[in-house]
Amino acid sequence: LKHGRVAMLATIGYIVPEFFKWPGYLSPSSGLKFTDVGTGLSALAKVPALGWFQYVVFCGQMELFAVNQDFEDPPGQMSSRLVFGFSAYKKTNLSGWE
Repeated sequence: LKHGRVAMLATIGYIVPEFFKWPGYLSPSSGLKFTDVGTGLSALAKVPALGWFQYVVFCGQMELFAVNQDFEDPPGQMSSRLVFGFSAYKKTNLSGWE
């Protein structure tokens, strides 16, 4: 289930830049605008190293802290480690959670 969502997002991420670009700068310090970045694999070389570092740190924090798959829950039912004190409320009051 998780890999299918990633594949759908990757497809959208490949198609959308052909038709839409954000206004403004991707990297103001180096003068790189969003319109200067190509699509597909050519975009990999244009993004500065610090931008890739920020991306990797953000994805790592999402995997480690924000999204958690408990082994006792059915596949695809994610919970968050960042929400403190609400787990008892969710499990007793929302339908589908036991």
